Amino acid sequence: MKLREKFDNLMENDFHIAEKRKLIFIIPLVILVIAAIMMIVFRFTVGSAFNLGTDFTGGYSVDVTLGNKLSNSNKQAYFDQIEEVFAAVTAENGKTYKVEISGAMQMQGTGSEKASIHVKYSQVRGVSENEMSKYVNPAIVSALEEKVLNKVPNIKINGRTITATYDEVINNDGENSPFASIRDAFIKSLPEINKKGKTEITVAESAFTINPENRKQIIIESSTDFKNSAALRSAIVSAMNLPDKFSGSVTGGDMVGATVSTELLFTAIIAVALALMFMLSYIGLRFQISSGLACIIALFHDILIMFAFMAICHIEINSTFIAALITILGYSINNSIIIFDRVRENMRSLNAKSMTPEAIANKSVKDTLLRSINTTITTLIMIAMVAIIGVSDIRIFAFPIIIGLLSGTYSSICIAPSLWALFQRVGRKNRANFNLPPVDKKRKQKQKTSKPSEIGA
Repeated sequence: MKLREKFDNLMENDFHIAEKRKLIFIIPLVILVIAAIMMIVFRFTVGSAFNLGTDFTGGYSVDVTLGNKLSNSNKQAYFDQIEEVFAAVTAENGKTYKVEISGAMQMQGTGSEKASIHVKYSQVRGVSENEMSKYVNPAIVSALEEKVLNKVPNIKINGRTITATYDEVINNDGENSPFASIRDAFIKSLPEINKKGKTEITVAESAFTINPENRKQIIIESSTDFKNSAALRSAIVSAMNLPDKFSGSVTGGDMVGATVSTELLFTAIIAVALALMFMLSYIGLRFQISSGLACIIALFHDILIMFAFMAICHIEINSTFIAALITILGYSINNSIIIFDRVRENMRSLNAKSMTPEAIANKSVKDTLLRSINTTITTLIMIAMVAIIGVSDIRIFAFPIIIGLLSGTYSSICIAPSLWALFQRVGRKNRANFNLPPVDKKRKQKQKTSKPSEIGA
């Protein structure tokens, strides 16, 4: 109860928000300055001020078709394998490239024979388009086929013994059995394994056996000592991959154009511009032109703050961000209209003539503050839960939504009423400078509607 009483007492206070307009305007300016500094830093260190996705810049795409093997329960395991492949791609020219995946991987056609994972990736910085198409893209396709489609063993080395553990039982039924294929591939790749591992392993065919206690394991006994290393284990894994003709296929590595930057981006700008115009017209007719201008400026604040945090955190900007941006514009304008509806009611009150614009703005904010806070908190809880337990696509959408909710609440409570009070004060000063009487809208309306009485005429 004490906590509730303290909260109620806090709500009874007058925060004098409109009078603190300088501080209110400085806070977003500081954020924008920090964003500008970070953009300059990223421009010279990473090469781009904003982390634009392939929707804006173009790039490459690849499809890993897995068929009925792909499901909601195992998709994250495949995502992790694909990320590992892109993190270290070794091409035929001997170079290792760190390829960045753009946005979230998309699972398409779950539960069907054509089920696949669609991956977009950007051009590697400092690498020409010719080098990408000649070396990097083929290496990506080859690595995905080797690591994702094949059955990859877990390698452990103990002295001269190499143990390879698979996810399923290894059969040894004749010359074309999986066991024979693995054994032949290992012996054939032995020179390359010794070269990469910088050691000397000597193995005969008879040294290959299936563990009788665990038929998922193949045990290899070397006749010579060798040095254990990560490079050696990686080379053994590559040699002992078990081909799986039912795994699927990898297609792609082709250039994809920038769609958002041309068509969708232009359409989004036109849509937002028209929406702002209609909002300004509606609010101007419903309330005042000064209220409409204050709301539109507050919406621009929300847009800039969302872009600022995306720049500061260097989070990828793609078509999902545009959707989040438009969502926040609708949410923020709703909060502002609620406040200005209360402003209109307070201006019609009996005490309005004795109140300053700042006092009217403060009272209106105070009357709607609890409602605005409750709405924001409940929405934030929902978005936070989605960001925590949701899939990667939803998480990318959730972060700008969270930033937009906070900035939209700030602009609706602080910026828009403060701007309205400022516009009202400037308007009054202009009328005083031109010796114009103050406008009494109620009196003017009564003069228009009043007519001479016709009773007894």
